[in-house]
Amino acid sequence: MLAFLSGAITGGGLIVAVGAQNSFLLEQALKRHYAFPIALMFILSDAISIALGAFGLGLILQSHDWLLSVSRWAGVAFLVWFAFGKWRASFQEEHLVLEQYSQRLAFFPLVMMGFAVTWLNPHFYLDTMILMGSLANQWQGEKWAFVFGGVCASVVWFLSLAFVGKLCAKWLEKAAFWRWFNRVNAILIWSIALKIATQPLS
Repeated sequence: MLAFLSGAITGGGLIVAVGAQNSFLLEQALKRHYAFPIALMFILSDAISIALGAFGLGLILQSHDWLLSVSRWAGVAFLVWFAFGKWRASFQEEHLVLEQYSQRLAFFPLVMMGFAVTWLNPHFYLDTMILMGSLANQWQGEKWAFVFGGVCASVVWFLSLAFVGKLCAKWLEKAAFWRWFNRVNAILIWSIALKIATQPLS
């Protein structure tokens, strides 16, 4: 039970900090567009990454500086591009802002974008595979209870975010909301990109 609670608390704190995933899921929830399938994909990604870290893959990744470097700069480039799209969209004319709000990607492209904001984000590797994986290994025979705790935190957070976003959607259909939603998103993701670019990954 102690290992489970430790995993849940640690995992919950780290998952909340991965801004690109959260903003992407919240946007789909507010659009009432495949929010729960996207939440499920994020949960499965967390479960896979934490489990791989517990198996020791995080330590292997950490021991190869060039892999971390490639992950860092690919992630920074993607996050800068992703945030720029949000920022540019926020300055469009009102009818274009509302048109973008009503626009829904087909399921497969949407899943691919969700996959990208997860697996191209270096914070995802650092927080789930490397940090959670290494902490799980400290629990010896109880490491899978720690992993399960982390996965449960992911389940609670992402399903709650999808549910709350869907509940709030009908009150947030104005162009002004989406302008500021995109601007705040862009600034948040740019700050994450800057942090990744300026801090050591190991």
